[in-house]
Amino acid sequence: MDKAYTQGTELHKPLSYFAPRFFVLAVGVLLSIGCFFYLSDIDRQKAYDQISSQNKQRALAIASNANDRLVVLRSLRGYIEAQETLSSDKFTRQATLFLDHYPDILAIEWAPRIPDALRSDFESSMQASGAHDYQIRQYNSANQITPSKARKSYLPVQFVVPESERNASLGLDLTSVKHWEDLLEKAKTQSAPIATSVTTIMQGGHKQKSIRIFYPVYDDEKLVKGFLTMVIKLDPFIRHTLQGYGLSSISTELYDLNQQSKNPIYTWFGEQTNLSHVKSDTIQPRETIPFADRKWLVMSVPTHRFLKSQRSNAPRNLLLGGLLLTALAYISLHWSYRVRLRLTSKLAALEEQQDIESRALQNKIIEKGVLSRALEDSEKRCRDVISLSRDYTWETDNRNEYTFVSPQAAKIKGLPPKQLAGKNFFECLIAEDQDKAKEAFRLSQKNQSNIEIELRFIGSSGETTREIIRAVPLADPLGRWDGFRGMGHLLDQ
Repeated sequence: MDKAYTQGTELHKPLSYFAPRFFVLAVGVLLSIGCFFYLSDIDRQKAYDQISSQNKQRALAIASNANDRLVVLRSLRGYIEAQETLSSDKFTRQATLFLDHYPDILAIEWAPRIPDALRSDFESSMQASGAHDYQIRQYNSANQITPSKARKSYLPVQFVVPESERNASLGLDLTSVKHWEDLLEKAKTQSAPIATSVTTIMQGGHKQKSIRIFYPVYDDEKLVKGFLTMVIKLDPFIRHTLQGYGLSSISTELYDLNQQSKNPIYTWFGEQTNLSHVKSDTIQPRETIPFADRKWLVMSVPTHRFLKSQRSNAPRNLLLGGLLLTALAYISLHWSYRVRLRLTSKLAALEEQQDIESRALQNKIIEKGVLSRALEDSEKRCRDVISLSRDYTWETDNRNEYTFVSPQAAKIKGLPPKQLAGKNFFECLIAEDQDKAKEAFRLSQKNQSNIEIELRFIGSSGETTREIIRAVPLADPLGRWDGFRGMGHLLDQ
């Protein structure tokens, strides 16, 4: 025992020799990593400042150009209100001036308010003026245009510029389009331009995203004389607005905050292609701009190419150099200590091996007894909790068939657990809830997430019971899905 004590003391003597060298290693590594992250954060902040600056400039450019299009509508509104009668030639001449200047405007339309008593006279006058097949038309349920049904008044499109868009909208009653009714009423109430959400139209055989703006026009008695509408092609509008950023490796995404959608209404990549975004909220500055009565969120998204161009080599070089110097210092100071410590450790290990193995065997015996008692206690607690709960517990296999149902199911469902065993979970539901349940269980299995869903079950006498089902997916030892385990809570009928 005296010999063992002396050797144990010798093992602790090198600690005073080793501690300073370990301190050098720890400090060197921490300083190198700290400097790396500090310089990397500076590079990242510079990149963010540049992205934020560009995002503000792009947002201002989009807002300015959007306001220019609204100025067009205000100018046309003033022109129409100043005219006693509006002819096709006058409207076409005035609207063409703006179309030549703004190529992203797909069409400008004028739709007067026509009472039902004047419908026949209005259609006749339009046919006499050259629109031979002119009728006030509406969209039917099959998304086809048919003669409009009788109503108190109409807002038919009378003039369309350019002429290439006449066939698509001439004679269309704006109030017949369901999702425009609220917008027309809102524009009338606020006497302001109102924009629709982004829609997709077919033009030239390809899809074109567009926005329609309604603007009311009033007569001398402040009654609605009609509506001006403008259709803007979103793609050329954004490309024309952001053409100065064509070679930038920062893309821009537009979101319509009124649509409550997580998907952008438009993504602009400039002249770059095959660019992968960096999806991180910390490097995506946001600006909100008005568009008619809507709010657009402008968010510039950097790419890996952009961040790589902003990253310097200083952080990496400093990290590698610091780690290398720290490693060399540690190795040179600690080499002799490691050799002596290895020899001493081997000698102590041989002398203590027998004692360690003996104590390990005793500990395993004690541990086995403790674990056995703990397992018994755990099983008893589980049985007690299940028996005391007003809810019932259940398990299903990978075929969604019940493999276990607690006794409480007899009170809730009216069926004993033995009668439920082997039944398919979904077949116990009413037909209306089966698809909902299957979809919830499928998503839970796919995402490994919990379920909480209200379902209706068929009782023993054919009655329906409403239950809150909470469940988790199970997995076998190989990680494969192996069914569900859950609880059922009866809701008051």
